[in-house]
Amino acid sequence: MGRDDAARDKQEAAENAEKPSTKALGWLACLLLSGSLIYAFVRSAKEGAHEVDPWFFGAQTLASTLFLLYSLRLKNRVFVTANAVAILSAAGTLLLKLF
Repeated sequence: MGRDDAARDKQEAAENAEKPSTKALGWLACLLLSGSLIYAFVRSAKEGAHEVDPWFFGAQTLASTLFLLYSLRLKNRVFVTANAVAILSAAGTLLLKLF
């Protein structure tokens, strides 16, 4: 692949990311992911965190933090929002388990 092909592919990817259908898909995924993570947090808060594996939520917190940093560099609001919610949910659930 030549330099022109790579530049063309990058431009096409940027154009696809700005399409309303692509944005809608991203926001839908964000809402579903956020909803499932919030559900896990609320359930742990209500029923107790006795079944929560702290290693899982520790790893999820770290992964979401790294993805948040990545998405901030991309300046992608969908990823920033989804990963911020994921960090809050994972860290909150981890804190419920530990304390």
